[in-house]
Amino acid sequence: MQKMVWSMIASLILLAACQNSEPKKNEVKQTPEKLKQTVEQKTDSTFPYPNLLAENAQSYSLLVIGEEDDKTPIEKDQKIIKNVKNILSLPTKEMAQKVYPKLSVKSKSAYILFDNNGVVYQSKNLNELTRFLQENPAK
Repeated sequence: MQKMVWSMIASLILLAACQNSEPKKNEVKQTPEKLKQTVEQKTDSTFPYPNLLAENAQSYSLLVIGEEDDKTPIEKDQKIIKNVKNILSLPTKEMAQKVYPKLSVKSKSAYILFDNNGVVYQSKNLNELTRFLQENPAK
């Protein structure tokens, strides 16, 4: 009986020694720096229409409302597409107000420019929009 007790005590001591919770230095797994860094994209959750926002700070997004005066499609205008990556067109102000009721559309035809946080510029004239883009290129 005494042999059995001593063997149980020895087993418990051995078991406790094997379950040391501190890993040795060579057993610690090293994670690459790239995995440690997390990319945090901050989107402005107060803007009601995130689909209108630009994807990043290096570009703009554009909403065109109404008939275009110019015969050349805006999607082919190099001065515009240099900084604007996404262009959405709606035929009337009424349709724009139905789809985006919280968006303030000031005129029957409008060009509304967005960055990745919200409205940056609004104009009813394509030349004014082009001038704004030349003076304020995407970063």
